[in-house]
Amino acid sequence: MIKWLLFDKDGTLIKFDETWSEISLVMIDRFVEKYHIEDKKTLQEELGYEQGTFLSSGILASGTLSDVARVFQQYAPHAASDEIETWTVTLSKDLVEEYQPETVVVDKMKETLTTFKEKGYNIAIITSDDIDGTERFIKDADVAHLIDEKITASINGYQKPNPKMVEDFYEKWNVSPEEIAIIGDTPTDIQMGKNAHFKVVVGVLSGTGNKEDLAEADYIYDDIYSFYKNEAEWNG
Repeated sequence: MIKWLLFDKDGTLIKFDETWSEISLVMIDRFVEKYHIEDKKTLQEELGYEQGTFLSSGILASGTLSDVARVFQQYAPHAASDEIETWTVTLSKDLVEEYQPETVVVDKMKETLTTFKEKGYNIAIITSDDIDGTERFIKDADVAHLIDEKITASINGYQKPNPKMVEDFYEKWNVSPEEIAIIGDTPTDIQMGKNAHFKVVVGVLSGTGNKEDLAEADYIYDDIYSFYKNEAEWNG
């Protein structure tokens, strides 16, 4: 029986393109300008942005700032790695302050999480974002009372799809993989569920992934509200 629902954040609970796309592209532009990068197009593609689209398996859609910094480092080998890492993290925070992106949630997000809580499920966010970005979302979306746990890339040094990301979570809550469903919009989310042997692995089409990207999921739904409406199917 499923007791815990682990929701990805960007693309699953919030609309990725409307919330983060502009900042992602500006970050690339600032890097290109600062480090005098000539091949911007190839850099964008390596980060997962091609022909005006964010790829579901790309770093910008499903990776961390550290992943972005590692790619930046390849294009600026003359700079120290810690310099690039620090610059990337600082710039990200500065851009959030500068652009103040609106947190645009998916349709019926709060309603759906509320219903799951009323039905007795525990809810966690599992994200490649850091704890600051996760807390910002929780505050902006007014869902603090609905979230039991936050599993982020900055908690224990691991990130999706590494199953070690949830080891502390298991111990803290005395929960096993057989009691968990993960819900996400990218292949990384699906692979996380498979690597961790979660009971149910669900793909949603509200983010950057399409049905082909999410083909390894146990179930694919349009969004988390559709996931809720089909509860009898995945937790019958």
